Amino acid sequence: MYLFINNLSDEHKTFLALIADQTSKIIASVDLMKKDNKSENILDGIDRLLVKAGEKEKNLIGPWPISRGLKGVIVVNGPGSFVGIRVALSVANTIAWTNNIPAVGVKLEEGKDNETLIKKGLQQLKKAKKNDMAVPFYGKEPNITMKN
Repeated sequence: MYLFINNLSDEHKTFLALIADQTSKIIASVDLMKKDNKSENILDGIDRLLVKAGEKEKNLIGPWPISRGLKGVIVVNGPGSFVGIRVALSVANTIAWTNNIPAVGVKLEEGKDNETLIKKGLQQLKKAKKNDMAVPFYGKEPNITMKN
């Protein structure tokens, strides 16, 4: 199965999904309203997603059992909020690195909905190597304020 993370939608939501590797269908998904602490929101959302998919028993303490069957991570890597991009990529790349699987990034503009973005990501995962990491796409030059 594959994990999909979209923290950059215009709807002020974070969309998470588990995708079946044989059928490329969504096994389970969760829509989360963004909170102030987006990284906590994503981690809590992944936990809820696993429970919803039946991959985790409630009140289980310890590592996520997702690592048993996870083959890759797809993350929307931009353009969008700098913080939103960094948080989503940090979570995606950490999960990929700890499970020795690839993470790929898809640009928000590559699809009109999450299903299209998932299809693009699955195409990229076919070519990805085990330790590939998703990289950010900011969409514009940085706007850094320097103090004189």
